[in-house]
Amino acid sequence: MRIFSSLGLDEIYSFKKSIRWTFIILMCMSVILLADQNVMSPNIQAIENEFQITDREIGLVGSAFTLVAAIITLLWGYLSDKFSRKWLLVAAILVGEIPCFLTGFARNYTELLTLRILTGIGIGGMVPVTFSLLGDLFTEKQRATAQAWYQAVTAVGTLLGMIVAGFLGPALGWRIPFMVVSAPNFLFLLGLVLFGGEPKRGGGEQEIKDLVLSGKEYKSRLRVKDYINLVKTPSNIWLFIQGIPGTVAWGILPFYIITFYQRHKGFSVELGTILMLVLGIGVILGKLFGGIIGNKLYNKDKRLLPIFNGVTTLLGIIPLMITLSWPAPQNPTFSSLIPPAVFGFLGAAIIAIAGPNVQAMLMNVNPPEYRGAISSIFNLTDSIGAGFGPYIGGLLSTARDLDFAMKTSTLFWIPCGLLFFVLIKYLPQDTEKLRRKMSAVRQEMEKGTSSGAGL
Repeated sequence: MRIFSSLGLDEIYSFKKSIRWTFIILMCMSVILLADQNVMSPNIQAIENEFQITDREIGLVGSAFTLVAAIITLLWGYLSDKFSRKWLLVAAILVGEIPCFLTGFARNYTELLTLRILTGIGIGGMVPVTFSLLGDLFTEKQRATAQAWYQAVTAVGTLLGMIVAGFLGPALGWRIPFMVVSAPNFLFLLGLVLFGGEPKRGGGEQEIKDLVLSGKEYKSRLRVKDYINLVKTPSNIWLFIQGIPGTVAWGILPFYIITFYQRHKGFSVELGTILMLVLGIGVILGKLFGGIIGNKLYNKDKRLLPIFNGVTTLLGIIPLMITLSWPAPQNPTFSSLIPPAVFGFLGAAIIAIAGPNVQAMLMNVNPPEYRGAISSIFNLTDSIGAGFGPYIGGLLSTARDLDFAMKTSTLFWIPCGLLFFVLIKYLPQDTEKLRRKMSAVRQEMEKGTSSGAGL
């Protein structure tokens, strides 16, 4: 039985075995690398106590981790559209995991901040490389599904980091989790070097896929001056803008939620971690089923996808606000988790639906040679919100309290949800424009003269 066919990803079988291995290893590496994103969160209080710092300083660590990495990602995006993505992926893993491991040996706040920034650069470098690879492995008929599975496994990684830190941290200290979550990727890296291949550019364009797989080359590569074309596509612009307010909330909630339940609800780190685990499972399932359903809606009518994203984003705010407002008894027990966990699960699942669909929409309106660049720019705008999130949360918490900061953060999803509706007009136009371009490229490739350049 072909397992990828049962997952709705049968297009992967168009490629040779080494490329299928790259896809599998990419998924595994993403789980481990993303485990580091929130590995600090369950032990914020312990880190603050050891280094004698406040929420403001720890918020700066979270923000710098994301923002510096996002800026560096612009370089990775440019490189991924010009050079071997396999070897760029190898570099990203090394840059990310070595400092992650060394974080366990940080002697002061400055070293902690520096090592987290370096780790973030590795994680940020992986973003455009992965985006480019997935765009060449799947056509628009399966891209939302592919993104759904990819984002689901990366959410598993984020959750894994929480679990490791939440349970090992209190028992063995906050340093050990950083070493534990980084070690497996060195083995996966060896597997990629020895067994992995790389799909040819253009292999995910339905108009030219057969030509690319038969050996013809899609020759176009990104030029610096092509960046202006990215902002000429309306769907790109509106997807950039809507991503910023939504990611402020994503930057605050996961980063502080365990600490919030410690301070304002009286939960232990372990109980807070269990709650975060439930919300994380909601995110995983929301991304998975959201992408699969979104794929079906897109193939039926492209306008349905932004409507689906907008409605679900707005609806998801309600159960999350209930979760944050649910009162806790004086001495919380496991049963005290049930009501906030149920509403939190629903809210996280509903809010997460848009994630894979946004990535698929970006793939479907940009040609192969632009995808690394567009992903890096989107990651930058996305990270502006996510990066400033912890710092904004820290400032709000310091100025008032963490309860106010957490509840205020959910309101950032309102403009995020509303902006999706603008894409009802532009998404069909921009996807059709790319399909016409790829049809013209096919004619050029058949004549042996394709440059594939420009839109």
